[in-house]
Amino acid sequence: MILDKIAQAARAAGLDGWLLYDFRGSNPLALQLLGFSGKSFLSRRWFLYVPKQGSATLIHHRIEAGTWRNLLPGENLNRLVYSSHEELDAALARVLTAQKRIAMEYSPRGAVPAVSRVDAGTLERIREHGVEIVSSADLLQRWLVWDAADETAHQKAVEGVIRAKDAAFALIDQRLKAKQAISELEVQTLIMNCFIEDGLHSDHPCNVSFAGHAGDPHYEITSSSNRTLEMGMCVLIDLWAGIPDRPMADVTFVGFAGEPTPEYLRIWQAVAGARDTGIAMLVKPANTLQGWMVDKAAREIIEAAGYGAAFTHRLGHSLGRNHAHGDGANLDNLETHDTRVLLPGTAVTVEPGIYLEHMGIRSEVNVLITENGARVTTPIQLEPYRLGI
Repeated sequence: MILDKIAQAARAAGLDGWLLYDFRGSNPLALQLLGFSGKSFLSRRWFLYVPKQGSATLIHHRIEAGTWRNLLPGENLNRLVYSSHEELDAALARVLTAQKRIAMEYSPRGAVPAVSRVDAGTLERIREHGVEIVSSADLLQRWLVWDAADETAHQKAVEGVIRAKDAAFALIDQRLKAKQAISELEVQTLIMNCFIEDGLHSDHPCNVSFAGHAGDPHYEITSSSNRTLEMGMCVLIDLWAGIPDRPMADVTFVGFAGEPTPEYLRIWQAVAGARDTGIAMLVKPANTLQGWMVDKAAREIIEAAGYGAAFTHRLGHSLGRNHAHGDGANLDNLETHDTRVLLPGTAVTVEPGIYLEHMGIRSEVNVLITENGARVTTPIQLEPYRLGI
């Protein structure tokens, strides 16, 4: 049962319990945890306190008693109802008496925005009852762990994404050799059609960037920006897809139209070195490795090469379902200081990049964390594609 698993997570973390809270979808993590997403409409505040031992207690508004009767079937629950805010405070006091440390979807100073879901006023209200609130960030990752079916589905996604990538670079190479035009939009369309043919889903069109457009990490093709490739330009393709509700594959590969310039190869070496440093750190068994640590080690490689200011995003993100970006620990010591532990059974991307006005290079792989060290699940690009020669 789901509440038993929540209690077990709190117990393993040395907490008295876990307090889930939501108001009109303000805490999607709580809704996902309980399996509520898309199943009901609750218009009033509710709290669900799951102690490390014993029965959980649900606090909800009287007018939604009928809705709650159809939720959490089979769970052993105490129920407290309220209409007034005074009754709500009395119910919270009854539940939280003698509790000392509890988890909520909160992040100190908003350091991990993906987990910072409970508003400041509600945190104040809970703290008035004398409890210490700690972040549920690491507890939540237990629900992101892959099973065997996830690994199989991810591998199918990898195969489809790599097939689309290969088709894209082959088309570019053929057009250049034939001295025929090839645009960003044509390549993007080819990739998205490959996904459809393989039964894969992508939440957003892939990123195909030529020349200076590759210097924009989140470049989006428009009718006015759609560029035609010329010799001497760089190419960056970032593509992601997956089986619905299963972990996606998300990779970035790069190439150069013609023989790469010394500057381009110098930047490539820095990016590849940072990528390989991150991978090497992950593959060593470590039960306490935190996301920020990997970012820091890889970022130092790019800084040493003189391009630190041009590496403008985190090293990598949690690999999600239906969306490339998941809710787990990110490899991040730049945008945030992500102290979440890299939990076995979860996956991340490793994708350092250097972005200049006239070019950009990123290399991205997917890595599955295991008890015995991480495993790279996608091909690793060893050198840029040389296109049209």
